[in-house]
Amino acid sequence: MTVPGGAGKLDLEKEAVMPYLKIQTNLPLSKKAERTVLRTASTLVAEELDKPEDYVMVALQANTPMLFAGSDEPVAFLELKAIGLPARKTKRLSEALCTLIESHLGISPSRVYVKFITVPRGMWGWKGDTF
Repeated sequence: MTVPGGAGKLDLEKEAVMPYLKIQTNLPLSKKAERTVLRTASTLVAEELDKPEDYVMVALQANTPMLFAGSDEPVAFLELKAIGLPARKTKRLSEALCTLIESHLGISPSRVYVKFITVPRGMWGWKGDTF
């Protein structure tokens, strides 16, 4: 299987293959703010997981009805999924992602949940195949 962008063979022995970050927030965002958060998050995930950004996918769902601790104050929920996501990296990832959300959206880390999910290779598809 080739990597995105056709850069060669995908090394399936490496950690955190094909990271996907989903960000949900109850804040409405302008298109410019959405693009900035998406680009910054993509770069951050690539750097933190030591992966080329060609592997990273990021989605952002703004203006999502959300309630946390009985309050509709600004809140965010993030899910980071990848094949072989190493548990030893989740603390640093949580810190980096919360910092990103606070700096770009103004949401306190105390109002951000981050869920990490490692996916078995056979449960992740790409280009009509699985890993």
